Amino acid sequence: MTGRFTVAPQAFTSIEFTDNFYIMSIKHGLGWAGLVVAALVTGVLSVKPVIGLTMDRLAIQAGAWRTNVATGSAEANPYERAAVAVAGLYALSREETLYYTAFTDSDGRALDGRCEYRLAGRPLPSRWWSLTLYGADHYLVANPANVFSRHANNLEFDADGSFIVPVSAQPQARNWLPAPAQGAFSITARLYNPDPAVFADLVAVPLPTIARGTCR
Repeated sequence: MTGRFTVAPQAFTSIEFTDNFYIMSIKHGLGWAGLVVAALVTGVLSVKPVIGLTMDRLAIQAGAWRTNVATGSAEANPYERAAVAVAGLYALSREETLYYTAFTDSDGRALDGRCEYRLAGRPLPSRWWSLTLYGADHYLVANPANVFSRHANNLEFDADGSFIVPVSAQPQARNWLPAPAQGAFSITARLYNPDPAVFADLVAVPLPTIARGTCR
């Protein structure tokens, strides 16, 4: 393969990429313009991994669920705010709402639209709460039943106050939460006006268990 900018295949770090791009731009008379282009490209390429690392650093794991101390916090720095904007769009302040998201079942296996799941739990310790399913793109999943969330007002509870929510692409008879036919998805638990004791131990919140059933 020939070309003015052809180099042998090699993995570069962001700094090495910028340095090499600048050296090549000098050789070909681009000067500072080459450095500016290299810096812009490096910045764009680094955004996703930096946001991912930021989200992992701030995550608090509670079984299958994880919460983020920066979501809705006025003290969040620019990187933390960017991470929240990606995965927690329109997040309310932490005093109003606490968010927990599950990307896996209780055994640590990634949630998959080809499988059936069963959420089992009790009312969450807050004034009002909900369980909402999102696709891999962080948007609601279209479904013929137009059901996107199960919450305190549309769940059927058992006699002891507990509930079971079947999660699957195929319709279920009771408390069904529709999932995509395939691909990854997540479930977000929102606790609106959480009980004061919740903030004392974010790991101890009694969140639903997520058990995987059969898979196609």
